[in-house]
Amino acid sequence: MAKIVFCIWRLQGEFYGTLKLAKTLKSFGHEVLYLGIPDSEENAQNHGFTFLPILERWFPKGFIRKVDDNHLKASGLKLILEQIKYIKYFKSMIDSFLTGENREVHTLLKQTHPDLLLISTSSPLFSTLLALIAYESQITSIYLTDMFTALPPPNSNRQIQFSPQFWIQQFKLAFSWLIGIDINIKNIIKKIAIKSKVPLDLLDFQQVIPLKLPHLFLCPKELDFPGTVRPGCYYAEASIDLERQQSDFNWSKLKQDKALIYCALGTTVGAVETLTVAKAKQFIQNIIDAISKKPKYQLVVSVSDYLCVEDFTFIPDDVIIVNKAPQLALLERACLAIIAGGIHTIKECIFSGTPMIVFPICADQPENAKRIHYHGLGLVGDIQDVTVQKITNFIETIESNSSLQQQVEAWGKKIREIESSGLSVKIISQILATTKSVN
Repeated sequence: MAKIVFCIWRLQGEFYGTLKLAKTLKSFGHEVLYLGIPDSEENAQNHGFTFLPILERWFPKGFIRKVDDNHLKASGLKLILEQIKYIKYFKSMIDSFLTGENREVHTLLKQTHPDLLLISTSSPLFSTLLALIAYESQITSIYLTDMFTALPPPNSNRQIQFSPQFWIQQFKLAFSWLIGIDINIKNIIKKIAIKSKVPLDLLDFQQVIPLKLPHLFLCPKELDFPGTVRPGCYYAEASIDLERQQSDFNWSKLKQDKALIYCALGTTVGAVETLTVAKAKQFIQNIIDAISKKPKYQLVVSVSDYLCVEDFTFIPDDVIIVNKAPQLALLERACLAIIAGGIHTIKECIFSGTPMIVFPICADQPENAKRIHYHGLGLVGDIQDVTVQKITNFIETIESNSSLQQQVEAWGKKIREIESSGLSVKIISQILATTKSVN
């Protein structure tokens, strides 16, 4: 049996996305551990896994949440100054790797001596840093992701289109770098690669994560666009842990004679930070107002830890607002989900056969929304141009579109069948067998 280490950043969805695979590997007799910054320790230990903390000096427990809160509260010049402070702090951590002062990850990997690292891709620079250190330490590694935006592009012979927008973006990046509110990621990775004795031809800066490694993609190939070929990418199942710990919820508030609509913008700060707190609140209020006009429905809204439940007014009896919700259990009962379109929620909606109205905001959400539209699994709206009436129209379109509902049900059946295949474990077993034969 092998020693397998899951390397994660700090996101709840990121951890939940790995959980079923980790449990399955453990049940097969492998020793499974988690490695990451201290914010992930509680999640791992609560689910029975040993956790290896790293970079505690730089990211003590609660530090990034404090940074997120400070960014949400600031605006204008104050926000720029806050960003400069954080980026300088982050640069000092990078410098500690470049100077050789910081060898804690190297030492931990040497002591642990894993047979395989599964590196989450939710934070590209963090993922690249770990992958470079693993290469230097001669430890077999692969990327573990379920985000389309983290994968190698489907066309390996692509050419950069030097449009006016391209040059505008390059100017913005250069200006940001000069005033200290951004990081020249390419130069940093090159320097660390050289120090780690990684051949530069193993780096491809057209990819989000430049070091070339195989990608284990916890998402069925069917959800990608037809005909897509991604070199070095292994598609697997959705890998949804139906037995994971879920948030407490007062189930007695749900009414049996009402159809349930579930609404969530995700658990990360990205959606609220991109929209601003005020616009995020207004969007949710629009959802509430639209549902209040339809007495056949009951609404559960999960607003995340970045908004306050008490900030919402004019809440009808048929609306329940919480910071965190047991999403899996609610989706089993919901007839519709109104979401931002993070991949974890999308996979769970399809798995449960729940139609979606997707309002993409940031990160991988726009790419996910394109696939939902293409495969006929829901409707896609513009969150910058949304009104109570438009939300009402979307709901009524879903209500009257029986073919869409049948399509979602068919996809749910298909995804559940793929889920039982255990494809991800088979892929990992092949990688371990290949590594063993080489060694």
